[in-house]
Amino acid sequence: MLSFNFGGKNSYIDYGIIISKRPSLPSPKRRVSYIDIPGRDSNLKYDEGTFEDITITVECTVKGNKILEQLDNIKAWLFGAGESDLIFSFQEDKKYRAQVVNSIDFRQVFKYTSQFPIIFNCKPFKYAVQNNIFTITQSGTSIINPGTLKSEPIISVYGSGKISLKVNETTVDLNDITGKIILDSVIQDAYNDAGDNLNSKVNGDFITLKTGSNKFDWTGSVSKIEIVPNWRWL
Repeated sequence: MLSFNFGGKNSYIDYGIIISKRPSLPSPKRRVSYIDIPGRDSNLKYDEGTFEDITITVECTVKGNKILEQLDNIKAWLFGAGESDLIFSFQEDKKYRAQVVNSIDFRQVFKYTSQFPIIFNCKPFKYAVQNNIFTITQSGTSIINPGTLKSEPIISVYGSGKISLKVNETTVDLNDITGKIILDSVIQDAYNDAGDNLNSKVNGDFITLKTGSNKFDWTGSVSKIEIVPNWRWL
């Protein structure tokens, strides 16, 4: 039985929704601009290195003798969830960040049966459902990115004073650290547990983790580093 989890609810267990057929999972389109130059063959290409959102359509059927009440509850769930994690039963270790974007049209096919499509607008990538935290206590330690894309980690550095953190070829200098600083590559911000902005203490680019091995080195007083890796797949 095919199903999906969305907004913390299971489509079949909680709402009796049956997926009519396995949905197509498209790959995202890469953003590339083309510029025509008069008098020149071909054109210039500018690759932004980014991807567009994708759309996933799920064909659904729901059955029951209280069909109108069921449909009201389904609409409240789907639209009330906003942007949430979307996990399909046939790929339970990966998730999308998705939101329902269509006005759902229920079509009654039998007395107690309705069919309807759900259209999800999703961010371009799949993410790991279990995003395990890595803890590093020794400089020179490496971690492996199992995804197919570079990831944008959230890195917590525990230490004091001046610290220089190097991951692969990227170096970030941290100044006047007192206890802990969080380097959030997703939102490009540095802060502490209280949410105070610490960008003034950071000099350098935010870190990404390439596919394969990523080596962490540092100088300065560091007791440990914790990494939420945010692995990604196309």
